[in-house]
Amino acid sequence: MTTAQERKVGDFFSSFASDWDTLYGHKRNLAWRIFDSTFRRDVYERYAFTFRTMGTDLTGLTVLDAGCGNGIYCFEAAKRGAKKVIGVDVAPGMIDLASRQAQALGCAERCTFQVGQFPDVVPSLAAQGPFDYVILMGVLDYIADAGPFLKALKPLVGKSLIASVPGRRPLRYWLRRTRYRLLGRPDVFHYSRQDVDRIFAEGGYQISQMTYWSHSGGCFMVVAS
Repeated sequence: MTTAQERKVGDFFSSFASDWDTLYGHKRNLAWRIFDSTFRRDVYERYAFTFRTMGTDLTGLTVLDAGCGNGIYCFEAAKRGAKKVIGVDVAPGMIDLASRQAQALGCAERCTFQVGQFPDVVPSLAAQGPFDYVILMGVLDYIADAGPFLKALKPLVGKSLIASVPGRRPLRYWLRRTRYRLLGRPDVFHYSRQDVDRIFAEGGYQISQMTYWSHSGGCFMVVAS
């Protein structure tokens, strides 16, 4: 059953799909690119971290992007040789955008996209997995009960899960949460270092790498298996 939070997340990112797409590939004007590189620096660093972790050659490997947005990670994985890439997102607008771009880039045979809620889509994805790499970027920001969420995702993880986890800096968290509520956006959730250890342990994972960035509000990057 779709919850009110899930509906809000889907509606918000569907409405935001075109704007989000312009964050990548120098599609914005210079002023916006300077703003993004200063205040949304983590968006670009998460991308770079993910592909440093997976490596330059993904030939023959499979990738699942859980919360794929506009598909930018999926396209790069395909470019690096992944034989099968699946993107799943709660926002129909994002999936529509990603599917159209896959056609335009000529990688639609290897990159497929679907609207879906986790854990509801796990059984159908498990029939195609497990996946060598599972990417989870910007998703845990909107998950109230992250331990069970990660546990439900675990059957899909082959080699590694690469995840971003928003850090809990009290003032930043309060400002972001208040702003989102005033704007009618979905609730957001942030995590301390102890929280990160707890939710991955609850999910049944072993953390092999954890990096914390203090800029852009704070973000943990976690590699786990």
